[in-house]
Amino acid sequence: MTRSTLLLTALCLTCPAALAQDTPDGRWHGGLSLSGALASGNTSSRTLAANADTSRATADDKISLYGIANYGRSRVGGVSTTTADLLRVGGRYDFNLGARWFSFGGAEGETNEAGGVRDRYSLNGGVGHHLVKNDAHLWDVFAGVGYTDTRATDGTRADGAQALFGEESSHKLSDTTSLKQRLVYYPGGGELGDRATFDAGLATTLSGSWTLNAGLSSRYSSRVPAGTRKTDNLLTMGFGYKF
Repeated sequence: MTRSTLLLTALCLTCPAALAQDTPDGRWHGGLSLSGALASGNTSSRTLAANADTSRATADDKISLYGIANYGRSRVGGVSTTTADLLRVGGRYDFNLGARWFSFGGAEGETNEAGGVRDRYSLNGGVGHHLVKNDAHLWDVFAGVGYTDTRATDGTRADGAQALFGEESSHKLSDTTSLKQRLVYYPGGGELGDRATFDAGLATTLSGSWTLNAGLSSRYSSRVPAGTRKTDNLLTMGFGYKF
């Protein structure tokens, strides 16, 4: 998959949808959050961040799609530098095995050259358990195994089997405010190394379907190209739309 294909996929995800609801009515629910900044003068810069999350749930299964994009570029003294070019899209299918247990299969694609990743693709599957499940709160834990293929900006490549352990939750804090978070740990051997991801989003309804959003995305990788930091953090504040 090329970077242009990844970008097109991300735009498709952000167009319909940052906080998806798990109402089992067989309809798509989700949201989009956008934020950005533009500066000019002695120093010129522009940044844009987008988060999307949408899902379709029934009594038997659930399909979830998500995307995150962050682009930044600055110009100082006539020299232009790309400061951020993160793009990540993915999806997961859950099938209920009972009232509390479910199986899942997922896929994800990512590019983040500023963070040392030219491209990364992964497929995974496993089982999960609903620790809490009611109208206001949902908290799941899950574990599985998959395959990851990573190509770094220094030309190196690492691929192979990789386990995953994670938890995620969504909370209806009030009639107008919702919170969603997800933490996943990928222990790796050999050249893959260890990875961890954390995403959280808070949305408050302003009027109708329009929302005020805050988001946090954090990534850790134990193996990165020389001169690249192991941890990347993205904090966003912006407006969104949900349905």
